[in-house]
Amino acid sequence: MARCWFASIALPLLTQAALAEPQPAVFLPLDPQPTLQALNPQSAVPPALYHSTHESLPRGVENTQLDWRRSNDAVGQFKRGHIDLLRLEQQNAAPAATHPKAAP
Repeated sequence: MARCWFASIALPLLTQAALAEPQPAVFLPLDPQPTLQALNPQSAVPPALYHSTHESLPRGVENTQLDWRRSNDAVGQFKRGHIDLLRLEQQNAAPAATHPKAAP
């Protein structure tokens, strides 16, 4: 019942809207002064203001900064690079505490 009512009301309205002629676009007259001013090389230009998007970001948890050159040189003393450094760290790491197994 509701579908029949909707079709009897909406269909004629939709058909009328589809058949209506489109309205012509209205163009307002443009002011040529800004364009002429922009074309003039003697026009004053405001200074470009730079604002970094990274200024407000947190800096991190480290209090110190390492010199990247010295860090690269320290890793460079190993023949195979980072893999030797990782093996050295594994050798010098404190053994992990082993937990006793729980009795069943």
